[in-house]
Amino acid sequence: MSKADWIYLKTTNTILKNGDWDLGQNVRTKWSDGTSAYTIKTFAVNNVYDLENEFPIITLRYINWKSAIDEILWIWQLKSNNVKQLNSHIWDQWTDNNGSIGNAYGWQVKQKSLYEEGIFDQIDRVIYCLKNKPAFRSIITELFVHKDLHKIGLYPCVHGMQFDVSNGKLNLFLNQRSNDTLTAGSWNVVQYSALVYMLAQVCNLKPGRLSHMVVNSHIYDRHIPYIFHITFARIKFIQDSIKNIVLSKTKIKLSKEEFKKFNQFYEKITKSTVNFDKLIDEAIKMEQKIGEIEKDKNSLIKDYKDIQPQNIKNYCTKIVNTKEFKFADYIIDTLHAYPNFEKLLGFKTPYLILNKNIDNFYNYISPKCKDKKGQIIDNEQSSFSIKNYDYETFGVELQSKVPVAE
Repeated sequence: MSKADWIYLKTTNTILKNGDWDLGQNVRTKWSDGTSAYTIKTFAVNNVYDLENEFPIITLRYINWKSAIDEILWIWQLKSNNVKQLNSHIWDQWTDNNGSIGNAYGWQVKQKSLYEEGIFDQIDRVIYCLKNKPAFRSIITELFVHKDLHKIGLYPCVHGMQFDVSNGKLNLFLNQRSNDTLTAGSWNVVQYSALVYMLAQVCNLKPGRLSHMVVNSHIYDRHIPYIFHITFARIKFIQDSIKNIVLSKTKIKLSKEEFKKFNQFYEKITKSTVNFDKLIDEAIKMEQKIGEIEKDKNSLIKDYKDIQPQNIKNYCTKIVNTKEFKFADYIIDTLHAYPNFEKLLGFKTPYLILNKNIDNFYNYISPKCKDKKGQIIDNEQSSFSIKNYDYETFGVELQSKVPVAE
């Protein structure tokens, strides 16, 4: 498990407890059956990840990290806006007949501008400054270009980056206008963390911190049972695991404050009679009904009254007021604040391994990469691996494929 798990759960719980609904508003997104995809959202979430101590990939559910890194290389290495050069289908719905997504992402990266040192595109300027002007306070990229928005099917979500070098460590402030928390809440963190790792390596720096700012952090209505399933399953696992801890036998050193807090935490959990099985079962049943609608495009939403938007809102309100949710919230807040407590459970922290022989950003090997002439070629080698990623042991297997609003 990872610190990223508790950051993720704290974010989702904050949205579910304090978020604002857009029910009844004219929303752009639709479900596959044509109904409006409403959300509950919160304003301006900023999460900070310590990349020096862990690679922030959640272990709550499977994250296709290879595709996430492939997309970031598609944008920043290949500087491409054509899905034919991408090894996943996440952008297919936004393409034209030639496979282009318009003047977005990679297209913006490769646009060149004149600086005092010469002409650079955006990523070349970043690399030049990191290597030659690490104290520079304007190492910035921007993908949200207003004059080109009419040529884009979907406005850029992750759009602004500002790099900072402190004590030989590379930090990144990442600006995102909107985030689908269930499907992309970890995806964007994984890929931009990987970008920091790569740029740090080729610029002779160490990974520092990623500060991820999301202005509109939201959960879609039909995603809410999935979130509750993930949350309660993880808390139930912690509830069962923590009872087996023997502090006298652990090698983890706690401060006096941590020791006192952990004893309180341990006592509260071991004496609790809170049971999550009923809420998990209820979430699973709703997942299954959502899966049925996804499979049968002709299904009428009225045949599934409990997953109509207003009823899901009522379901959400009911759950967040239960003693189970409040107990889960207490555990999440505690483990978010005291990461050493999770180490007591013996969990390993994920970390990213890069090819140590690569000293040039453009030599990072995606499943597809450019040769010296700039032609796209296939390459069977791999520069990436994630170690101690324990999804197989601790991850939650959802009952149906998570639907994506279009």
